[in-house]
Amino acid sequence: MMKRSVRVLRRAQNDLIEIHNYVRRDRPNAADRLIAKLLHTLESLEQLADRGVVPRDERLSSLGYRVLIEGEYLVFYKILPTQVRLYRVVHGRRRYRHLV
Repeated sequence: MMKRSVRVLRRAQNDLIEIHNYVRRDRPNAADRLIAKLLHTLESLEQLADRGVVPRDERLSSLGYRVLIEGEYLVFYKILPTQVRLYRVVHGRRRYRHLV
């Protein structure tokens, strides 16, 4: 198993901030726990980059994306030779095809 660095791109960073702000409105304590859980999942891709699945969407799969499900959220990323690049973190109910 190869260890890769994990790079959270700016758009994914903004997604995490937006998720935190949205959840914090109704459940302030839960917001911090949710982000901590998501960050733990993202960090786990260092060791287990292939644990996500190839999306069913043909366009996304042809572009090399993988998707990892964490609770109600979808993490879109690509595996590169020495790095995992995280592109988006979105709620599963969102239409995401145009987002990545």
